[in-house]
Amino acid sequence: MENELILSSTRSTQTSLEAVRSGKAGLNPHRQRILERVPEQGDWARFDLDSIELKDLAYLSAKSGDEFALLRGKREDILFHGEHGRCRFKDILVDLLNDHKLEIIGHAHPGEDIPEPSSDDRKVLKEIGQSQSRIISARTGRVAVFGPNQFEYIWGGD
Repeated sequence: MENELILSSTRSTQTSLEAVRSGKAGLNPHRQRILERVPEQGDWARFDLDSIELKDLAYLSAKSGDEFALLRGKREDILFHGEHGRCRFKDILVDLLNDHKLEIIGHAHPGEDIPEPSSDDRKVLKEIGQSQSRIISARTGRVAVFGPNQFEYIWGGD
């Protein structure tokens, strides 16, 4: 494998997300394999640590129209397939988040060009004692970093 560095435009991400959303393009093989493991709303699966990136969530959301959340523990990633407008964690995932065995790395918003945290997004961070998380837009690939306080809103990105 060749050693390389790549710079690209955010417009190229936006264009490829639009192609996936409109059905003109499909997911790459890596993302298709991920989606096959969590095909339905409410599904979640364990993955190797650091095998899923926030950008993958944007493409999964563009394809399905649903939110996806990436949770990370010390030894594994967990991908959660949410609903159109929310991720509703239940049972063991709630316990693992409350016990600080998992952290919410980020989640995708399918319908926003500029992702904004909802009051529920902030409330969950406050309830589990997490200082920040990220949202990625499935329309543009833009990333927002946010905390539990409504006045904490920092643009960042992947």
